[in-house]
Amino acid sequence: MIQKEKVVSSLVYKFIERISVKLLGLIISIILARLIAPNDFGLLAIITVFINLSQTVIQGGFNTALVQSKTADDKDYSTVFYISLAVAGLAIGVLYMCAPFISQYYGSDALVWPLRAYAFTLVFAAFNSVQVAKLQREMKFRSMMLSSLVATVVAGVVGILMAYNGLGIWALVVYNSLTIVVSCLTMLISAKWFPRLTFSLSGAKQLFSYGWKMFVSAILCSIYNDIRTLIIGKKFSTEDLAYYNKGQQFPVVISSTLDSAIQSVMFPAMASVQDDRMRVKNILRRALSIASLLIVPLMVGLAVTAESVIVILLTEKWLPCVFYMQMICLADIVFALSSSNLVAIKAIGRSDIYMRLEIVRRILMLVVLAVSLLGFHSVEAVVIGYLISSWLDYIVITVPVKKLLNYGIFQQIRDIWKILLASACVGAVAYAISFVEMHLVLQLCLQVLAGVLTYLFMCWLLKIESFIYLKDMLFKKFIHRKK
Repeated sequence: MIQKEKVVSSLVYKFIERISVKLLGLIISIILARLIAPNDFGLLAIITVFINLSQTVIQGGFNTALVQSKTADDKDYSTVFYISLAVAGLAIGVLYMCAPFISQYYGSDALVWPLRAYAFTLVFAAFNSVQVAKLQREMKFRSMMLSSLVATVVAGVVGILMAYNGLGIWALVVYNSLTIVVSCLTMLISAKWFPRLTFSLSGAKQLFSYGWKMFVSAILCSIYNDIRTLIIGKKFSTEDLAYYNKGQQFPVVISSTLDSAIQSVMFPAMASVQDDRMRVKNILRRALSIASLLIVPLMVGLAVTAESVIVILLTEKWLPCVFYMQMICLADIVFALSSSNLVAIKAIGRSDIYMRLEIVRRILMLVVLAVSLLGFHSVEAVVIGYLISSWLDYIVITVPVKKLLNYGIFQQIRDIWKILLASACVGAVAYAISFVEMHLVLQLCLQVLAGVLTYLFMCWLLKIESFIYLKDMLFKKFIHRKK
């Protein structure tokens, strides 16, 4: 049985690990952004939409089913792999043939061969999805981190060298492709798993009974997440799309890192005690508090310092993405809350509720998107619509959680209101410093330092439970290691 201390320490450890990998990836992306024109980033964004959708189809909900299952064995892993591999082959063929039509639709011949080349990584993605499910199920997060780190370094070096030599879109495609390929190859060592020549039809049916609902949910989520990219790339320009995607990048590094930590640690932890709703609720409360403690002040601080961050790291040619970054930061404040609640629903095996919830959420979000796009016809309106729909999304998600775990939105806000107040103080201090005239780098450093000190002081003053718990846990671990 997984103990609370192990779950919390695993969550923190996983978060720190993912931050290191994502931070390295962010540094590489910043270098690439300084070497490559925004238009090439816009082309990559369009290509990535089709690759992401294909990966979702390949996984088919089976990877989630493997983690959630109480009885999954090596035969099930092999069965899922062969299904995923077959779907990957089909997806590659479809993308290869459709590449010219996609290129024609977006008015750019430069899309054809980069899309075709990127599509071949789907074979490795199929293998990697099973590897990740196995390591996630066994809670071997260190192995996952090392594989991701090696893949990021290798792909980054190659991508930067290609970008320096003026290869533009190809540098970006090779960088993203190698990340998948090298990660898959290194996990062969860490996961110590290779598919056997065995296939279980009964096992596939059992996993599919849970997985197909997760598959439908994942498809809806993937389409919704990427539909803005497709619309902006078509109705506006690839440069507008590049600014929008770059505005997403910094907050997404934080939110996706947190999501990875929550999904990887909390899902198997909750699944292992899924029959005890009180324990699931307690794990959810702890995860939600710690996630909020980490992500809310980061999002607020990044929103306030967005212009300085963009100018210093990406140069002034990327200034149009500042507004997008600020709006997405405010939207992703609730990311930790939404993600934690969704993990709880999945973990207790209610994929039926998860699927129905996904349908309702996406219909609501598409309505907001349609109103913002048709009513105002600007990228800015699309981003503001995303902000509104993100907060509405959190409200909708908490409705079934209230029924399943008796832990609704008012209880959740009551658990984190002090964190929200402390984060607001961080934003106020950072914003006040922005009026003081000084060198931009010095100003940003002062904002960061003052923000951190303000947040620590407010957490201490308000006696925030998750802050005290986390501080004591880390302190004990440090003392234990010193001994």
